[in-house]
Amino acid sequence: MTQMRSLGKFFLPLVIGLLVFSAKTMAQEEAGNDTLYLSIDEAVEIALSDNPGIKVADKEITKVDYSRKEVWAGLIPSVSAEGSYNRNVKKPVMFLSEDMAAGFGGNTTIEIGSDNSYSGAITAAMPLFNMSLFRNIQMTEVQMESALESARQSRINMISEVKKAYFNCLLANDSYNVMKRSIRNARENYDNIKRLYEQGAAAEYDVIRSEVQVRNLEPSLTEARNGREVSVLMLKILLGLERDMPVKFKEDLLTFNQLIETMPPAPQQDISNNSDIRQLNVQELQLDKQFDLTRAQRFPTLSAFVNFQYQTQANHFRFNEYEWAKPVVAGLQLQVPIFSGFSKRYQEKQVEISMEQLSFQRENVERQVSVSVLNAHSQMEAAAEKVESGKVGVKQAERGYKIAQTRYETGVGTLLELNDAEVALTQSQLNLNQARFEFLSARAEYEKLLGNSLPGEN
Repeated sequence: MTQMRSLGKFFLPLVIGLLVFSAKTMAQEEAGNDTLYLSIDEAVEIALSDNPGIKVADKEITKVDYSRKEVWAGLIPSVSAEGSYNRNVKKPVMFLSEDMAAGFGGNTTIEIGSDNSYSGAITAAMPLFNMSLFRNIQMTEVQMESALESARQSRINMISEVKKAYFNCLLANDSYNVMKRSIRNARENYDNIKRLYEQGAAAEYDVIRSEVQVRNLEPSLTEARNGREVSVLMLKILLGLERDMPVKFKEDLLTFNQLIETMPPAPQQDISNNSDIRQLNVQELQLDKQFDLTRAQRFPTLSAFVNFQYQTQANHFRFNEYEWAKPVVAGLQLQVPIFSGFSKRYQEKQVEISMEQLSFQRENVERQVSVSVLNAHSQMEAAAEKVESGKVGVKQAERGYKIAQTRYETGVGTLLELNDAEVALTQSQLNLNQARFEFLSARAEYEKLLGNSLPGEN
């Protein structure tokens, strides 16, 4: 019995421990399954579907579409109904001439109507010719083009921002990995030097100095880790993701090396797809339609109408005895503007001046876009050269580090040489990552300026 109790005391904690371990393992697996693995194309796709700014632009298109339908509704016949009841507290009178008054007992006034009057009417009207309405319909079509172009611009800008944020995450991630390798090398050097010291082949100063080197690198590793977390958080904001959702990346900066190799040799001269240029084209079209709309006010308008009435009058409330009249009126209504104090001419002059202003603005924007495209291409070229130089630098730094290690272990080199080689290797790797990031960011800006970064668009 005592042995059973002893076994129970032994197995009970073991079973509880296994259950707790299993629960933690399942929780970790579930957390791992919730991790979002992103590529740059997937990040762009998520942003275009979930970003609030994109949703606002899409809603604006829907809003303008309803506005267009509202204007088109002006071509459809309008129907209205009205009804009224009047109680003649004091009936209206009709004045009679003296000759007619003799036939009414000498009274020059006579009451007309009844105490109660009822009327109901249904009126239908339809425009037959209204140039302002036709021009307004054309204006709404241009407004739809403007909304579509604004949505396109929002998408292009969002793609550029997401790409830059994604590349920044890759830079932070690769920089963190470089710092991890650096501190790992420093710790290996410390262990080797400590072993040599214990064997009497190294000085105590070298042990202390190598340990200090490790301690100095630890804050840099912490900063790199914090930078990685901040960059991921900024990307989550653009993608509309929850802050606590774990995110990992399927790519690194080296994945995009082919973009560097296929860089366009010269900047593209065609800037017609630039969003700002396209917006100016739409604005020019809007001003043309605005001028036509203003001039359309000079034209006459013609409309048709029909009116059906249902009315009666009586001095009592016996509705079943009422006699109802049912007149129907149909006709045409013509309105011809003759003179309005030159206001329409002044409105046309305002639109003409706006056209001239837009022409000056176009020249300035085209010049700015061309310079920006040239600048982005120059940045790509400079970054590409830095990448090629950085590759050689990293290769040489790795070779130099190995030589410094061998020299120190054989007693030929000094710790200072080894530390310098380690610093040079770390710095060359960081510089190479930075050069790749600068190229990819410049390319994203280049694509945005040319308006060629929108998926599914030639």
